[in-house]
Amino acid sequence: MDFSLIPFGLNVSDGEFMDVHDVPRGAKCGCICPSCKTPLIARQGNEKEWHFAHASRSVYEKTENECEFSFYVSVRMMARQIIGDELEVLLPEYRDSVSKYNHRTGRSILENFTVTDSKKIQLSGIEVERTFLGVPVDIVGQVGGFKFVIYFTHPGRDVPVELISPTDTQCGIVAVALNTLPIKFRAERKSGSSYQTTLLEHLSDDVTSKQWVFHPRYDRCREKAKQALEEKSSRLKPVIKSHQRSVKYPVRSQLPDITTSIESFVPEKKRLALFECVMCRSQWQDWEPGGSECPKCRTHLYRVCKEFIGV
Repeated sequence: MDFSLIPFGLNVSDGEFMDVHDVPRGAKCGCICPSCKTPLIARQGNEKEWHFAHASRSVYEKTENECEFSFYVSVRMMARQIIGDELEVLLPEYRDSVSKYNHRTGRSILENFTVTDSKKIQLSGIEVERTFLGVPVDIVGQVGGFKFVIYFTHPGRDVPVELISPTDTQCGIVAVALNTLPIKFRAERKSGSSYQTTLLEHLSDDVTSKQWVFHPRYDRCREKAKQALEEKSSRLKPVIKSHQRSVKYPVRSQLPDITTSIESFVPEKKRLALFECVMCRSQWQDWEPGGSECPKCRTHLYRVCKEFIGV
């Protein structure tokens, strides 16, 4: 589905968003584009997937820049409209790891940890199009006394930095990607489902489209994993190669290579480097190799080494 082909239009008579399956064909649909507010026509042919299109090419060309993401704008608006006061959501698992360079073995060791398994939650007291921590978000609800935030992402709309490191740590924040919906809507023609039904199933049951942005237990689980990593590191013994082991009565040809033996215990030289987080674009200096992490996102998963300093 082309991003200029819109699945949901704004009805001018009542201000509600309409599925293209639920309106009269052509200009009688009575809808306008949610991005540029120009008239739409409902195309309900027998070959291509049904969609709204701008009423005339000349009108669309004048508003093309405004309508670059009109597909996603219409999807976001319709999602907010159909959710209601409660929503059952299947959430993904949240797993991460911490690492540390061990000088005794000359290698890095890893400790995996689980913040939460995949589970279904009941989101109640839902409010749409709200502001959370000064940032416009799509959905705010309640789960067991905790605030729960859902933020829709798509090309041109990334998760704000304020949600990655929230000042209110008694909340859960999940991003829901909408970029796979064009493919799902295209497949809708074979299944016979409406775009509205497909969208609701995407929000409720598609776990692959969801990603944890913040979980209130993350810091506690990470700290516990770091302690386990320290204990594991302290128990490791230096790796001694077979040719370095002592022999009771060695002959000259069996003596170990002293140079090789010493070098094997020399840890990899650390170099000062400039890192950048691809998620929040923060930059900082630290030693490489090592377990450097983004000071804002508090994870090493998104960091990249930009350059070495003084080398």
